[in-house]
Amino acid sequence: MSLCYGDTKNSLENRKKFLGSIGIDYRSLICAKQVHGKNIEYVTEENKGRGALDYDSSFADIDGFITDKRAVPVAILTADCLSVFIYDPKRPAIAILHAGWRSTEQNISQEGLKGMQNKFGSQPKDVFVGFGPSIRSCCFEVEKDFKSNFGFGLLKKDGRVFMDIALINQRQLVDCGVKKENIFDPALCTFSDDNFFSFRKEAQVAGRLISVVMLK
Repeated sequence: MSLCYGDTKNSLENRKKFLGSIGIDYRSLICAKQVHGKNIEYVTEENKGRGALDYDSSFADIDGFITDKRAVPVAILTADCLSVFIYDPKRPAIAILHAGWRSTEQNISQEGLKGMQNKFGSQPKDVFVGFGPSIRSCCFEVEKDFKSNFGFGLLKKDGRVFMDIALINQRQLVDCGVKKENIFDPALCTFSDDNFFSFRKEAQVAGRLISVVMLK
């Protein structure tokens, strides 16, 4: 689905087929040049199509979008990182976030939620959160002397250290007031499941998965 990573020759056609099947015009898609940060962009109808047909027109230095506008599809692309969907049915409003370990360390899930609170008045207790496929703790090994600000989510097994990036994001969201029962995690591992792209496994040749959300 990426226009710059992996084999891109069929990317636009892939987007057209997939997004068309769920009622989204692929030409309206809004994408980002993701940088593993915590910057969140509010988008409206005026931004439709940025990153839809070429990578250069994507929003620069952004790792998440929020919007309360209907028919404005927002997307992030991943290959091991966690995609985080947030939906406030009362406003209504949505967010899509790119949560790799670096963005997670910067609390991007909380940043997305705060952005929705500040812009739309969303209340954490009212939102629903969904996670996309990502590398899981079974496969996400880090160095023994891995330095981070995580007080949880690092698991030790047989002298090795593994990160549970989904658990960390869940904890960050719950700490902000999101109900644990409103967080949905499919527990799909991009590294161990060959149905998904994995940067850790495939390196520079890895393609990208797309996570997209839109208010109808």
